Amino acid sequence: MGQPLARLEDPPLLTGKGEFLDDLDPIPGTLVATVVRSPHPHARIVSVDLEAARAVLGVACVICPEEVLETLRPFPLSLQAPTPYYPVGTDKVRYVGEPVAVVVAGDRYAAEDAAELVNIEYELLSTVVDTKKAMEESAPVLHEAAGSNVVSDRSFSYGDPETAFAEASRVIEAEYSFPRYSSTPMECFSVIAHWEDLGSGPEVTAYSNFHGPFSMVPVLTGALGISPSRLRLVVPKDIGGSFGIKAGIYP
Repeated sequence: MGQPLARLEDPPLLTGKGEFLDDLDPIPGTLVATVVRSPHPHARIVSVDLEAARAVLGVACVICPEEVLETLRPFPLSLQAPTPYYPVGTDKVRYVGEPVAVVVAGDRYAAEDAAELVNIEYELLSTVVDTKKAMEESAPVLHEAAGSNVVSDRSFSYGDPETAFAEASRVIEAEYSFPRYSSTPMECFSVIAHWEDLGSGPEVTAYSNFHGPFSMVPVLTGALGISPSRLRLVVPKDIGGSFGIKAGIYP
């Protein structure tokens, strides 16, 4: 009690003996994926031309929104409003950087070269970046099926706040606005996935540097359409920073 504790993780990290996902090579012949992302904050996907990308030497496949809709289910969400969430934009894109297509190749160079040849035609839509303006009836709606940009409206009350305010000697009111932010750990997201079909059904082993493996089991199995017994998640010994952002596995 009252004495400083030595950091147990320092010696292996300082001597180069850390074991991160990039140090693992669990599957021989692993392919590399490059994500083609939207340059627009809000746009309808008119067409996706993959012919030139698929012709690049070393490319194994190029995945488009249509194929995602055919093979995957939306990620399970806690929201009750109909806001289907896929790993790529399917009907339209809703933020800059949203994935639209994925190029898979034998090496990173071929994947990135092919990604530049993916031709996507967009129909630009109106955008709103202010939260309050996005809640107005005239604002462009991100998810048409939801009918509104307000997809979750909850309030919490504990005890008897009305009496507490009425009896307080002083009440201070203020309005706060919290900007969007993102943590940026030194190690990027990494995922290695091994899909096998052994005759009795598909089995998936996923190696990834996320902090919430057990919470992600129902999310992954729900999207892939497999039972939890068919999914194995492996987290490396070391993770290069998180700040909470690596609790999820969304792209």
